[in-house]
Amino acid sequence: MSFHRSFENTFIETVKLRNLLPCGSEILAAVSGGSDSVALLQLLYRFANHMDWKLAVLHIDHCARPGSGEDALFVKDLAEGIGLQCNIEKTSPPGSGSPEGHFSAERNRIYTEYALEQILVTTGHTASDRAETLIMRLLEGSGLRGLGGMDYFGRGSVRRPLLDFTRSELREYLDTIGQNWIEDPTNQEDLYLRNRIRHSVIPVLESVSPGSTFAIARSSANLSQWRDFTDSIIDDSLDELLDGDTFRREEYLNLPRAVRLGILWAVSGRPRSGKLEIEKTDRWILGKKDGYHILPGGTTITAEGGSIRIRKSVKRAGKVEN
Repeated sequence: MSFHRSFENTFIETVKLRNLLPCGSEILAAVSGGSDSVALLQLLYRFANHMDWKLAVLHIDHCARPGSGEDALFVKDLAEGIGLQCNIEKTSPPGSGSPEGHFSAERNRIYTEYALEQILVTTGHTASDRAETLIMRLLEGSGLRGLGGMDYFGRGSVRRPLLDFTRSELREYLDTIGQNWIEDPTNQEDLYLRNRIRHSVIPVLESVSPGSTFAIARSSANLSQWRDFTDSIIDDSLDELLDGDTFRREEYLNLPRAVRLGILWAVSGRPRSGKLEIEKTDRWILGKKDGYHILPGGTTITAEGGSIRIRKSVKRAGKVEN
């Protein structure tokens, strides 16, 4: 069997085994123009008739660098060349905060808008991305949630069907079928931590132990399973602990620390940051003092005697009311 046939078979087996993209699904392929997303589009198109998928393309132009409009035209031509509709969404450039955080938030916002129409959004994340993310989270000192990283099922309607392939394998596939792609010049810059890991860390690990990328990606997959398991424990513990919006301090104190922190994280709205403030609130509850603490996201924890009350923030017209 030729390389590209074997490669395509692995892709569709993953999709079917994990029920990522059921037959008859309406699918929007998020395509930047880079090798990963172009390979994703080609694989989806290859099996669209077989799976009765209603396939279209989404390109997000972040307008963050000169030439981004040319990427949009490349993707549009690629999509229309195989008879697919191409939706182009433009976002505002990042402000003073983290550019990566801004781009991620904008993508998630757009994905959510399409999800409201019952559309599954596929992204080109690979085993290479999964390995890079785990290394990044280790350097940040993340807990289990962060180390679990990305999974086949992303937030909401997002699906990641390429997590069984490395970036180099996808490029080999594109070379085999004669499909070109666009190289984003910012991917060669070492301004971002992910790029520095990609260029300086991963090659060293592969030279020391060939196959490191897949091995690290497998570790991330294992951690994501444990993350999901601990999430279920936290949810069950929270259900047992709460009586309406109140719980007894002594019952909380009897729980393992990891579960306590997980409960505070859950009632905070599962934020991506604020770990230190959550730990501070846990220590305050253990100190058996009356008063209140405000968790990340605005949730207020009020203690009076042996009773702890949770009051979640309500956002209205840009204000947070407690």
